[in-house]
Amino acid sequence: MRIIAVNNNYKNRLGQLAAANPKGRKSMKMVDDSAKYGEIDYYPYSMNSVQFTGKFADTYPKYWLKNLLKLNLPCPCCGKQMIPLDEVKALPAAGLFSASCLTAVNTLEQFEDYMKPVEYSIMQIIKPLAQKYPGIDLQELIILLSFEYESSLVAAQLTILNRLKTLAPEVEEENRQELLDITKTAKEFILKKRSTKFKRKIFLGDIEEYTAKIENKETREKILTLAEKMPTSEDSVSAFIMKYKDRSPEEIGERLLMYSAATLEHITPDSENGEVTIWECQRCNNTRSNAPVIRQINENPNMLDNLRNHIQIIVDRAVFIKNHGGTQQSQKLLDYAKAIRDEYLTNIKKYKNIAVKIEDEALKKLQFEEIPISGEIKEEIE
Repeated sequence: MRIIAVNNNYKNRLGQLAAANPKGRKSMKMVDDSAKYGEIDYYPYSMNSVQFTGKFADTYPKYWLKNLLKLNLPCPCCGKQMIPLDEVKALPAAGLFSASCLTAVNTLEQFEDYMKPVEYSIMQIIKPLAQKYPGIDLQELIILLSFEYESSLVAAQLTILNRLKTLAPEVEEENRQELLDITKTAKEFILKKRSTKFKRKIFLGDIEEYTAKIENKETREKILTLAEKMPTSEDSVSAFIMKYKDRSPEEIGERLLMYSAATLEHITPDSENGEVTIWECQRCNNTRSNAPVIRQINENPNMLDNLRNHIQIIVDRAVFIKNHGGTQQSQKLLDYAKAIRDEYLTNIKKYKNIAVKIEDEALKKLQFEEIPISGEIKEEIE
């Protein structure tokens, strides 16, 4: 990998960022209506709107659930180990990311095995650079990388736009020009012919609004599927670097860990009055959004195995405590394990029309000697 040396252009870029905002966030001035692509969304992971109330929350309050994280529970969806959210938040607060990039990287390195693929790849790129440029901070390190990775991101984005243009002949004649206009505008933002930078989520919003007018379902799905392939910081190293080069060292460090953070997820969506919650990594939580859990199982072939491992750890802990005289504590753990297991089984039954041969597999994998499946649920599933 060729890294551009620190030169006057690099120093000028840093100076411009510092002048724009001493705290490291580059301000974006909206010049015209088309500047909507420049709207900034800093963090997609807010738990403020999630409600943890009801009988389940009374029985298993958040402080009790937090203690479960001491068991190093794997995410029930992807199977990766999770980092307690409080620990993620404490690191930037302690100033570990705002010091030199070498200090920041050494701190982050402790969590490498927890990281998602893109974040892990970023770590492999910045570790040798931190050794080479120990005097700069984490944001300056990402800016340094941006000179190399910007072209690859632009190439990927333009490829998607050009492929979208080729779909125009499949669209009804009265709607063809609008698709060409959307791709042209997006291209101008990407090539920096507009006042602000391109924003993927605004582009996707325009595409969704446009496809609502398309009568042919197959063509509509083609356009939406292709547009969704526009690189994002969750699936592209280049997109991550270009998005976070304008963020503070604290934000960058926290973001590298945040998708591995443990968050409470309602098994039955909160919008459907679900109460039973389970720890799940932020990435899987975000990806699922408000969809039925059966869809998450369908999209993740190893999820039932991962869920079983998650529950088995809790069951094993309960058995250990029982063998050492903690009967009451043991029973509460077993009751919790049963509650989350049964909630998944109930959802599988409820949405079995979406599932493909999942019922029997779930019944087999989610059986534990210590928490037998009740006859009622077993009858429902079968």
